[in-house]
Order: sequence, then structure tokens, then C-alpha cells
Amino acid sequence: MKKLILTTLSIILLPIAAYSAETRIGFSAALSFFASDGTEITKSSGERNAKEVEEDAIVPGLFIERENDNGFTFGFEYNPGEAELGSGTGSDDDEETSGANKASAEVSEHMSFYGLIPAGPGFVRLGIVRASVDTTENLATGTKYGNEDVNGYIIGYGIQTSGDAAFVRLEGTYTNYDELTFNGSLNGNEVGDSAVRNKVEADIDALALKLSIGKSF
Repeated sequence: MKKLILTTLSIILLPIAAYSAETRIGFSAALSFFASDGTEITKSSGERNAKEVEEDAIVPGLFIERENDNGFTFGFEYNPGEAELGSGTGSDDDEETSGANKASAEVSEHMSFYGLIPAGPGFVRLGIVRASVDTTENLATGTKYGNEDVNGYIIGYGIQTSGDAAFVRLEGTYTNYDELTFNGSLNGNEVGDSAVRNKVEADIDALALKLSIGKSF
């Protein structure tokens, strides 16, 4: 799917650089719903402990984009701050240790390159995204997980109204992130050490309703 989006963006939006008619800047606020599926694989037994978590957050954004004479737009958006993906406390899951396990994860440094393609009364959004998923944990095993960068794609549909060099945009989007693997560390070893370690596999998706306000010039 991501390759298809990249190909589509390349074919439709490459001419914009040479024929840009309008530049826009603005800010956005998205009511976002994150769904995360995670599985921890313990080093001692190979046991798989799965958990599904849903979180919602208001995600702000800043963007700049250019539109050509045919109405096709190419843009870049950056989302400052962090959004929590989930947290929790669980019982000991390793036969070698005892004690509760606490862990949380959040997404940060989120950015996207996107195209807006006229469609009916509105537009279709196609884009690629990149973000950092940061973990914080206090586990009885002593395992620490590092942070990982993740790529993905975004699709959506929206409508826009403009007037007096300003515009307002409302859209719904779906973001699919690539699957993530976090390799744990223990007893001073580096994250991702080749020895047998606890491992977490995760998959994240997000739905959002986004309002954008900006200025054209």
C-alpha cells in the first residue's frame, strides 16, 4: 500500500514544484484514536503475552504546502509534543523473577509528507509518515526497551472552504504504521544485544478527525 501511495504521489505531484500557484501555511488539531496491539515474548520460556490498548488524544500540527493551477497540493506537516499509546501495570511474567511490571509507550516527533488530490466536493489525502515510538518501563526482570522509529502511510478525505486569503479544512484520516520490534536489554547489555532477550512486537493504527486553519499567499 505504501509503495502504491509513493508512486501515485510521484506521478501526480512532481510537476507542482515547477508550476506552483499558491503557498499555504497553517495549524491543525486532530482528535486521534490510537489502537495498539502488543506482544511480549519472554526470554526464559518463550511465552507470548498479548495486550490490546486504545487511547485518544488531541494532536496539534503545523504545516506548509503548495498548490498548483490544477488544484493538486503537496505539503509537509510536523506534530510537536507526544501522544500516549498506552500504559499499564501487570503481574510478574517471568519465572526467574518476582514483582509487578509497569510499562508505557508514546509517539513523538511525528511528521508527514502528503498530497491533496481534488475529488468530488472535497479532496483525498495520500501521504507517508514517520515518527518515534518511545517506551518507559519498570519491569521485574530488569529489562529495558529502547525507542524505535517507525514509518507508515496516511489516507483520508476532507472538505475545505476558502475566503479572503484564509481557509478552513475538515477531514477524516486513517494512519497505518509499520510493525515494530523492541529488543530488550539486561544487566548492562546494550539494547538489541544478540543474546536471548525479552522482545516486544507491536502494531499501531490511528483514526483521526482533523480541523485545519491556515492562510494562503
